[in-house]
Amino acid sequence: GCATTSGTNAEPPREVSFEATPCFGSCPVFSVTIDADGHGVYEGGRFVKTRGRHEFTASRAEMRRFFDRIAPFRPNGVATYQMGNCPGPAHTDAPSIKVRWISATRADSLDWDLGCQVEALKAIEPNLEQAWQELPLDDLVGRAENRFEYDQRGG
Repeated sequence: GCATTSGTNAEPPREVSFEATPCFGSCPVFSVTIDADGHGVYEGGRFVKTRGRHEFTASRAEMRRFFDRIAPFRPNGVATYQMGNCPGPAHTDAPSIKVRWISATRADSLDWDLGCQVEALKAIEPNLEQAWQELPLDDLVGRAENRFEYDQRGG
């Protein structure tokens, strides 16, 4: 459904999960869960340098940059933008980004098929799909130019 964006006015999250789903192509497929202390778990799928479950620790600065970058996308409740309920033009074959914010008294989530043109979300800079780059995940997710190579060698 449609939800209003609560953004930075919301209660600070205790934990955030961020998931990038498959696309028709070499989009990295992975999920990350990180708590307010910087303890994180990465789960790598396809088109990433490192597959499987790996723990990591983010510095306070990295964690703050990540939480601040995704904050403007936080809905008040649950927001889902898929092909069936897209408020604007849509194209297929794009990945979805799924983010869940868990606070002491509430949980909010965004499930956004990036092929769905949601102008209010697309206008936010920097973008949501690259927000993971604020965390120390480069050695796990790898580089865009190597996506097909990662998949051919099995991760």
